[in-house]
Amino acid sequence: MKNTEKTVGIYTLGCRVNQYESDAISYEFFVRGWNVCDFFEKCSVYIINTCTVTAEADRKSRQLIRRAKTLNPDARVIVCGCYSQINPEEAAKYADFVCGTRNKSEVVNAAEMLLKEDLKEKISAPAPSSLPYEPLFAPQTDRTRAFVKIEDGCDGKCAYCLIRIARGNVVSRRYDSILPELEALYDAGYPEAVLTGIELSAYGRDTGDDLISLLLKTNDIKCPPRIRLSSLDPAFLTDEATKRLSEVKRLMPHFHLSVQSGSSAVLAAMRRKYNAEMLYKNVENCRKNIEGVRFSADIIAGFPGETEKDFLATHDFLDFANLVHAHIFPFSERQGTEAAEMKGRLDKKTKAARAASLARHQDEINEKDAKTLFGTTAEVLFETSDGGYATGHTKEFLSVKAKTDKALHGKIKNVILKSYKNGVFDAEISD
Repeated sequence: MKNTEKTVGIYTLGCRVNQYESDAISYEFFVRGWNVCDFFEKCSVYIINTCTVTAEADRKSRQLIRRAKTLNPDARVIVCGCYSQINPEEAAKYADFVCGTRNKSEVVNAAEMLLKEDLKEKISAPAPSSLPYEPLFAPQTDRTRAFVKIEDGCDGKCAYCLIRIARGNVVSRRYDSILPELEALYDAGYPEAVLTGIELSAYGRDTGDDLISLLLKTNDIKCPPRIRLSSLDPAFLTDEATKRLSEVKRLMPHFHLSVQSGSSAVLAAMRRKYNAEMLYKNVENCRKNIEGVRFSADIIAGFPGETEKDFLATHDFLDFANLVHAHIFPFSERQGTEAAEMKGRLDKKTKAARAASLARHQDEINEKDAKTLFGTTAEVLFETSDGGYATGHTKEFLSVKAKTDKALHGKIKNVILKSYKNGVFDAEISD
């Protein structure tokens, strides 16, 4: 039976930044002698790292906070992240300690004080922009792909988004902090690192550094053989930027774009930094300058005022972009944002129908694209190996599974793509 005195379970909702921060919290618990357990085991302390990107994320955050007490009624529950930054008083109804987004390092101290019944304040969620970048360190993870947080906050003014409020202004890590972490991941044997941030394209805006210069520095250090970037603003991918990106030796030819819509009218209403013309141009910049580049994207269906013509423009963008994956979801109103008060709001049924239509069309695009790839060779990083199959992703982030009795977790192998079903290629290992 586990020692319940210092056992902790951590559950993470939301983005890769949250995942990195949870890894850092987990590592600090480990360093201090805690037993880090599965969240759904009986623990003395539960941590819920929350998200507030949609109303559904809020609901899941509340649900998990309440669930922790059912797992162990005597446990202490700590809540951090975007939901608790926006709604600290509400989170505190169910939790023993609440902090925000830029003071997550308080979590471990709070847990130890709660066990000693010596915690003085229940809520610590200062405005994130009042705080500097919070240094966190996550040198180990149970995932094959390691996340490295390099930036926090967002200076954007998108009409639909609460994250800029929850995360505050852009703050960045310096090169001399990031590069040693990448070297440590190399030494630990990680085959891939993903640089993450809330507004990754804005990295260095506050320090005089910049994202591409950081990436170019990885050419000259020990570094995992694969580097990826989390979500990028399409406006970032100018002709000059993509030429420089092509010089980054380990950068994988796949970008996840925060597109949202293919309509200039909707993009303007959203207060995005680009229109459809720039979106198309910058995708072409990537194709011209980066060999074999592919894309995935976030798409919002049914934004207030979206007409049938606007909807079809997004439909057309899916054809043009030939995405490997699209995260398509109906517009979710967030109280406190400009979009929540806009005229022309669409009913729930219409939003859901448009999202479903786009998802079906994306499936059709993927099926058609897959047939052109049958018989070709791809390099795959296998992330799981179980039940006679190994699964992973190509450089372009195509999902692959291959039949094998070998343990291929963390291995990079060449495969031949044979067939495709439900978003995954069936492949044969060729080396």
